[in-house]
Amino acid sequence: MRPLLLLVVVLLLGGCAASRPAAEFSYVLNAERPAKAAMMLAGATVYLAPVTADEPYGQRGFVYRETAQRFAVDPYRGYLVPPTRQIDSRLNAWLGAAGATLAADRHKARYTLDARVSALYVDLRPGQPGEAVVTLRLTLGDTGAATRQFSIDGRAPVAPMNGDGIAAATNAALADVLSQLEATLASESRAALR
Repeated sequence: MRPLLLLVVVLLLGGCAASRPAAEFSYVLNAERPAKAAMMLAGATVYLAPVTADEPYGQRGFVYRETAQRFAVDPYRGYLVPPTRQIDSRLNAWLGAAGATLAADRHKARYTLDARVSALYVDLRPGQPGEAVVTLRLTLGDTGAATRQFSIDGRAPVAPMNGDGIAAATNAALADVLSQLEATLASESRAALR
């Protein structure tokens, strides 16, 4: 009886090992602002609070939305470092490239910006196009006006549907979000000059 039990355990463990990918893959968010774009935020002073995230979007594994209520986290493919740190870095670089002066002190900036990741997943629901979704919920403070809250949503198709395709689509969706945020800040800045 014992040899039979041992054989069953070995077969079960072998089956589990066979279904595991050969390697784990890690990706970075590297959305870049177009180099030739106009510096829309020249003269704006902005304080950026560290980016936070709703769960489960702050963890390193890719998140997949499989149905309206079911989400799954990929144990083998994900981000090299937590996505909040990467989005924080991309946000700082993007606004700096757009001409904004990034302030280290909230009280010395014209604008304060708090960003929270409220969606960061790949939409795999039946009947939906496979796409990366990035949503930032933002709170914008302005020394000359009331604080306001808004969300910016970016989406990009995933092709091919693998780790590289997911990373590329997520970067495209993030670039869309950052471009929309830049335009929003530029319009706020122009309105303040009137």
